[in-house]
Amino acid sequence: MMQAICDREFILQRVVHLLTSSADDSNTSNLILQLTLTELVKQVMRELAQAEESDLRQDNLLQQAIQATTQLIEEQSETALQWDLSPYFERIYRSQRWVAKEMSELGIRLQQARHGEVLRSPQVISHAPVPFRMAELGIRGAVEGLIAQPLMPCQLNMERLRQDYRVHGLNFPWEVGVDEITFIVEADGNILTFLEGFPGSVIEQARSELVQLASRLYVPIADG
Repeated sequence: MMQAICDREFILQRVVHLLTSSADDSNTSNLILQLTLTELVKQVMRELAQAEESDLRQDNLLQQAIQATTQLIEEQSETALQWDLSPYFERIYRSQRWVAKEMSELGIRLQQARHGEVLRSPQVISHAPVPFRMAELGIRGAVEGLIAQPLMPCQLNMERLRQDYRVHGLNFPWEVGVDEITFIVEADGNILTFLEGFPGSVIEQARSELVQLASRLYVPIADG
């Protein structure tokens, strides 16, 4: 079970800890640091891909993420300035270009969905364990997507989803498959699906499946 929040801060603190504890060995290749730094860049890249003002060209997205990661580390620790992290970032740039391509494509589709017209008043599903809002997205009256958003802080029950659905991805955004429909679960709990070109019967199925998916995914945060 995970809370519907960004985990960038946790990974960042892990990187800072590794840099601080290895301050006397800054010229030695550190596999754990490499892996953790890669995860941090991916998390930053994921956030940039979901931000409306980002340049979503593949190489630019990855380069922006590396620059932003460098700045985050330097703001957190003076020890980081003793390190030459360029070899680590060079390896990240070579190994993560395909990830940047996928995130760029997803980011473009997310922006298109956000800029689309809300075709009807959002429907509030109040009988679910965590109430959520579901809205149709599209242009000129054509439904091109659906989005569900929790209406209160919650946890995301990814374990339940892995039991009940085909789930792809090691980290956000997750892709959840139901027949020919793919739902995208973001770190903040939003669930989107893109339906451009699908017949009305599939759109109706997507509405029903989205309600079930959100009802299973969103879990109230226990008191205390």
